[in-house]
Amino acid sequence: MDRLRAKAFGSSVYHQVAGALGYYRDADLEVEWAVTQSSKDQMRELKEGEWDLVFTNADNVFWWVEDNGANFVIVLAMPSKPNQNFLVRPEIHGYEDLRGKVLAVDAAESGYVTPLRVLLKEGGLAEEGKDFTFNEVGNTSFRIDALRSGAAYGAMISAGQERALESEGMKVLDNINRLYTRYAGSTAVRRDWAEQHHDLLVRFLRAHLRAVIWADDPANADELAKIAGGRRGEGAGGGKLPPFEWEGLQAMLETRRDVGLLRGNPDPHRFADDRYFQEAIRDL
Repeated sequence: MDRLRAKAFGSSVYHQVAGALGYYRDADLEVEWAVTQSSKDQMRELKEGEWDLVFTNADNVFWWVEDNGANFVIVLAMPSKPNQNFLVRPEIHGYEDLRGKVLAVDAAESGYVTPLRVLLKEGGLAEEGKDFTFNEVGNTSFRIDALRSGAAYGAMISAGQERALESEGMKVLDNINRLYTRYAGSTAVRRDWAEQHHDLLVRFLRAHLRAVIWADDPANADELAKIAGGRRGEGAGGGKLPPFEWEGLQAMLETRRDVGLLRGNPDPHRFADDRYFQEAIRDL
């Protein structure tokens, strides 16, 4: 049985389903799953070969390829939503109140901070270092801690987590979902690793996509609740496999270009390759 090492920002419903229903076993795979605390750690570790594959924001891949010499490629892009709220402390009532303040982020150059820059610019805060300052603290839990302690006045927070904070006076100032009609969740690997482990990668993608199809089928909702403790998949395909999300990647690249962070042209084929996906979905 082959072993594959994967790292993500949290546990995955699809990973749980693939394990529980034997999809990994059917693919002759043992999958090691780990949770990261920051995108910079995650991507650095992928570059150094500590992990074979990561589930991450595609914008992280764009930045690491263009600006950090990484030979990464996105091999799976699925329809998704950013589902990130811009949460602020009780004393903040609008964008002008954030002028000169510190914002807690995962990474200043990539990820959800790219569309956050759009929101800030729309709110009249265009110049980093003058109108606002980013403090890289890590994932959502660390950003929440920074808000609570007063070390930061605003942060991108996963949708749903703001409810527990509203009783503390925190409020949602904005949401980046409104910036996109198409968006993509992504899975990335090193190009050389993919070439050397073509069959293993295709087997993993096929097992993962079998789990996506099963978990997103409303007919399996009750059994899914037992497997995943009441959690659900994103349901983007409604039990059918959606195509590779090229348009979502394109939209994310255009956002990066619009805030001046993209050096090349916004062509997603520079960063993604759907050959492994297409091979994986045969006969699914």
